[in-house]
Amino acid sequence: MISDYLLGAAADSYGFDRASCRFITYGREKNKQMYTFDKNKKPYVLRIIKNPADSIGQTKAEMDWLSYLAQKGVSVPSPIKTERGELAFSAEENGEICFISAFSRMDGLRWDKNDPKLWNKSVFYNWGKTVGNMHRFTRDYTPGDGMEKRHEFSIRSMISENIKDFPTVNKIAENLLKEIEALPKDKDSYGLIHNDLHPGNFLIDGERIHLIDFDDCMYSWYAFDIGNALYLALWLGRSDEAGNDFTNEIIEYFLKGYLSVNPMSDFWLSKIPLFMMACKIALFSLGCDCEEPGNTLSEDTQKERVRSIENHVLLTGCMADYSLFRNK
Repeated sequence: MISDYLLGAAADSYGFDRASCRFITYGREKNKQMYTFDKNKKPYVLRIIKNPADSIGQTKAEMDWLSYLAQKGVSVPSPIKTERGELAFSAEENGEICFISAFSRMDGLRWDKNDPKLWNKSVFYNWGKTVGNMHRFTRDYTPGDGMEKRHEFSIRSMISENIKDFPTVNKIAENLLKEIEALPKDKDSYGLIHNDLHPGNFLIDGERIHLIDFDDCMYSWYAFDIGNALYLALWLGRSDEAGNDFTNEIIEYFLKGYLSVNPMSDFWLSKIPLFMMACKIALFSLGCDCEEPGNTLSEDTQKERVRSIENHVLLTGCMADYSLFRNK
């Protein structure tokens, strides 16, 4: 939890009453803490990242992009500056460096595959539309004066060295990576992306979808951002406890929403499954069950997952309609 020192530094920097600050949640690795506070009767989110791997310039670059997207009307958290006009600042406590930033708090509900109101065609469509708007406006984004540029994403960094323990999968991964690395990079296909668009990183607010959690943003292909989003949506939510299958509804309506605001060529649409398979192999290489999250990878399950990758099966029993990956 936040110390009195860090709370005081944040309250002084952003000009809020420390008594209004409340804990929300930790990040996955526990090095990230999220709080809410009030300022001028409006709610905001305070983010503290301890022992960050990057420089404060990278955090400011993230905030700069978010500010740009918010100004364009994309549903993302809008950063607020410190009293000194900074997009973020650093503080040190007990030898630990912390990066501190703040932004508007977004309203909305978390997804739930077992709640028809929170996992349906409308949600998929509006999610795709929001991502489409993010990519559309990012095509014309350039970092502000004196701002660092966010890092380039290495597609190889997705896949753990453990993949070498599975020679056939390693060979497939290598061929796939070479194909991806040969793809063109231009203004319409490559730029800043969210890079972690799983269903837990958006909020459902009626017909609006608010994207959150941008601290993994990097430069990569827009098709990768889409492929990552779709694979994780299928991995986590392709069916509910009642046995309803959402596989093709997720793909179809996400892409319909996306293409309604940001047209994409058939060439790039056809590459989305390539990135989806890369996500599957990445999860497998990390020791995760790349088809059923939360399951233990027994030896038999591991062999089954290897076979599915060898046979280029995206998800066992998942009858994805690949004709959806082209313009109608």
